[in-house]
Amino acid sequence: MSAITRRLSYTALTMLVSWLFLIATIKAISPEPDYSQTLPEECGGESLNCAGFGKWGHRTDEAGAIVFEGSMGDARDSVREWVSERDRSKIVYSDNDTFHVVETTLLLRFEDDLVVHIECLEGLTIIHGYSSSRIGISDLGVNPKRLDSLMTHLDGYENSSNQC
Repeated sequence: MSAITRRLSYTALTMLVSWLFLIATIKAISPEPDYSQTLPEECGGESLNCAGFGKWGHRTDEAGAIVFEGSMGDARDSVREWVSERDRSKIVYSDNDTFHVVETTLLLRFEDDLVVHIECLEGLTIIHGYSSSRIGISDLGVNPKRLDSLMTHLDGYENSSNQC
């Protein structure tokens, strides 16, 4: 093996080990919220690492809650379908009215939290959404884009009844 090949191999190995160390450090320092018992707080007024619509209205095109054109069961199915279509997303908790989804970024493996809350209000199925980065001071626009994607998916659902 020539000196240049050996040096390139060591450089590649050093970069790989550094990347793995960085990912392990990120995982170790990232908080792991539990939204099975309580819903998240509102985003701070100047926060750039979270977004929401409905009760968490912040940094999204439509800040109001979505009036879903279907039952609560249809809404749950639609949220599950949306999550299953996304790469690196998984539901870590769900019950009759709340989903906690974790989405992992491709390169640095940052974990972001998405909470979807579904409720029946005056006979209508209402959906609220919240997305936040676990660490950092900015999400580089990822959380609002994620929620816009979810809202577009939910708005595309059509059913003859929007009763809970």
